[in-house]
Amino acid sequence: MQLPPELDFLAPFLVEASEAYRYASWLLNDFDAEVWEYSFGYKKPKNLDWRVQLGDGSLLTDAKNRNLLLGFKYYLTSCTRDDSGYLQETNEVQGQQLQRFCHACHILDYLLINGKRYRLAKYGLEGLTAGNLIEILETLADTPLIAESVYNWRERLRNYCLELVEATSPIALAELIQAMPQIAEISDEQRVENNLGIACELIPKVRAALYLKGFYHKQVGGNQPNTTQLSQEIYLETLWGKNQPKVMYDILIYNDDSSQFDREFPGAPVTSGAREKMRDSAYVTYRRAVYQLGVLHELELPAPREEALIKAEKFQPDLSTIGRFRTLPSEIVFTGLRQAIEFHLDHGQELTRAFCRIALECRKRKVSPSALTASEVQQLVGPKLAALGVSKLCLAMNSVNNGAYQSNIKGTKESYFESLRANNGLYELLGVYVGCVQLTVGILMARRVSELYELNAKDCLDETEGWLLFRNAKSTRHLFGMRRREARPIEPIAADMIKTLIRMQKVLRRIGYIPKLQKLFSVPNFKGAAKLTDSSAYVYNRNLDLYCDYFETPLTAKGERHYFRQHQMRRFFAMLFFYCGSFAKLDTLQWMLGHTDPKHVYRYITESTDGAVLASAKAQAVAEQLHQGNYENFMELTQLLKERYGTEKFTLISTHDLEDQIVELMQEGWVEIEPEFFSDHEGNKFKIVARLKRAPEAA
Repeated sequence: MQLPPELDFLAPFLVEASEAYRYASWLLNDFDAEVWEYSFGYKKPKNLDWRVQLGDGSLLTDAKNRNLLLGFKYYLTSCTRDDSGYLQETNEVQGQQLQRFCHACHILDYLLINGKRYRLAKYGLEGLTAGNLIEILETLADTPLIAESVYNWRERLRNYCLELVEATSPIALAELIQAMPQIAEISDEQRVENNLGIACELIPKVRAALYLKGFYHKQVGGNQPNTTQLSQEIYLETLWGKNQPKVMYDILIYNDDSSQFDREFPGAPVTSGAREKMRDSAYVTYRRAVYQLGVLHELELPAPREEALIKAEKFQPDLSTIGRFRTLPSEIVFTGLRQAIEFHLDHGQELTRAFCRIALECRKRKVSPSALTASEVQQLVGPKLAALGVSKLCLAMNSVNNGAYQSNIKGTKESYFESLRANNGLYELLGVYVGCVQLTVGILMARRVSELYELNAKDCLDETEGWLLFRNAKSTRHLFGMRRREARPIEPIAADMIKTLIRMQKVLRRIGYIPKLQKLFSVPNFKGAAKLTDSSAYVYNRNLDLYCDYFETPLTAKGERHYFRQHQMRRFFAMLFFYCGSFAKLDTLQWMLGHTDPKHVYRYITESTDGAVLASAKAQAVAEQLHQGNYENFMELTQLLKERYGTEKFTLISTHDLEDQIVELMQEGWVEIEPEFFSDHEGNKFKIVARLKRAPEAA
C-alpha cells in the first residue's frame, strides 16, 4: 500500500514480519542461500553453512526440515533487532549486535548438539518444553566457559585425541617421536596441571597423532594444536562453533628448543575449588536469547509454547560463588612489593640500558643476539652487571643458536634456578625486572590482568605522567564492542618504573631494533631473535613466575610456591590502606600513603575499586587480625562468628576459611567493616572496626 508522504513514518509497521526478518545489516547474501555470508565489520566476510546433519541423518537444508531451517534463520536475523520494532536494529554493529548474534548461535549449536535427545528432526522447535529451556539455561549458568557449557570441549577433545591415536599407525607415531624427541617431553607443571583427562604416558602419542594430522602451529607459549581446525573436525553437527577457536590445554603444548620447566616448584592453587558460575549480566543476555525464540510465533512458524518461554524467562539459577580465588597471605604480597621496588631502584636502569647496548651492537653487526658470545655479552653489559653475576645472554638458549633441537639447554632444574638467582642470565634478569614492574603496577592500580598486559608503551601514561591510561575490560557496552579508555591516578614509584620500560623501547625504536613501540610489558625474545616478545597472558605470567622464583616466595606445607597472579592482587591496594591503619612498623606502606589524608585515600579506594574486591579486602584484613589474636576492635564480630559457626579459637582456623565466614556475614547484611577516622597529637589516623548492622535476635 502506497502511503502519502506525511504518513511515511508508518511504513515500517506495515511490512510483513516474514519479509522484514529476511534482511539484516550483517547478512551479505540471500536469506534463502544454503551458505550465508556475514560480517560485523570484518576485513573478510565469514560463512555460516546451514547444511548440517541432524540426529536422524538428514540435513537441516532437506525439504522435510524446512520449517526448522526457517525457524533457525529467522531466529538469527531477529536476534539483532531492537525490542521496539522488527525493522529497527541495534546501533552497535561490532558491539551489541555481534554479542546477540554470538549468543543466538550458541543457543542454536546447543540445540543441534543435543538434537537427537530433543528429537529435533521429528518435533522441531515446537517440541521444546519448559524443562528443556530451563535445562539449557541451567547448563549455561553453571560455568562462564561457553566452550564447556555448550560444546563440552574438554570431553569432546579428549575423546577425539584418543580415537585419533587409535586410528594412526603405531609405526608412524614411534618414528615421529624418535625423530622429534621434544614432542615427548612433559614438564612438571604440565604433569601437575594436566586436566585434559588423558594419562601423561599417552600424551606423546597424542601429540604425535595431532602433529601428523597437521594440527600444530607455533605460538608464543610453544607449539600447540590449532583449536579452530580441531573444532572443524570435532563439531561437524554445529552451525557456528565448528569455526571458532577454543581454549588450549597446556598438556598438548611442546617446545622445540628449550627445556620444559618454567617454574622451580609446583604452584600453590590460586582458586579455592569452588566452581565459578556465569556472571549475572551474561546470564541475562542468554536468557533473553532463549526467550527470543518466541519471535517465531509472530512468523507463524513452529516454536516453543508461550507458557514454556515464560517459565524460562522467570527462571533464575543460583549464580553466587564465594571464595573462588584463594587468598594470598598479605605479608607475602607486601614483602614482594618491597622487593620489587628495591630491585627497580637498584637495577632497573642498569638492566634496560645494558639490553639497549646489546641491541645496538647487534644492529651494527647485523646479527641476532643469539650470535653473541658469553664474553661479548659480559663486555657489553658493563662492569656493574658483570660484577652482579651476568655472564651470558640467556640461560634458556645456547650462546650461538644453530637451530638444532637441544633437549637440555637450561640444564637441570636445580642448576637453572641457581644460575637465575646468581644473576647469570641478562634476559632472565630483565624478565624478573618486568615482573617487578607488573607486580607493583598490579597491586597499586588494582586493574584486571587483560587491562595490564595490553598496556601500550606509546600511550599508557598521560602527558603529566601521573595518570595510567588503559582500556576497561568490562566496558564494551554502547562502544561498538571496543573497550572504554579510562584514566586512573598512579603512584609516582609505579609511574617511574613504567617510564623506565618506555625509555628502553624508545631507544630500541630509535636504533631500529623494533619498528614501533610495543606493549609495555614486552620482553627480549628468550630464543635469541632480534625482537621483543609482545606481552600476552602467557608472557605476563611467565614474568611473574620468574620474579617469584628469583625472590623465592614462600612455599606451602605441600611444597608448592605462591606464584602471584593479578586476580589475587586486585584487593591489595585496599589492603595497603587497611594495614597502614593497623600496624605501626610498616614503613614502606607509610611512605607510600603517609603524605595523604587517610579520608582522601579511602575515598579514592571506594571510587576506584570494585565492590566485591573491596569487600574481600576488608574481610581478609579482619580475618588476619583475628587469626593473629587481635580481637580488640572486633568483639561483636567474634561473638557472632562463635554463635553462627561455632568458631572460637581463631588462631587455629585457616585465614581463608575465616575470611569466607566474614564475607558471608557481610553479604547477608549482618556486619559492616569500615575505617573509623580520628585525630590525635600525631595527626590524622584511623582504625578498622566491625559493626553489627542488626542484632543477633533478628535471626
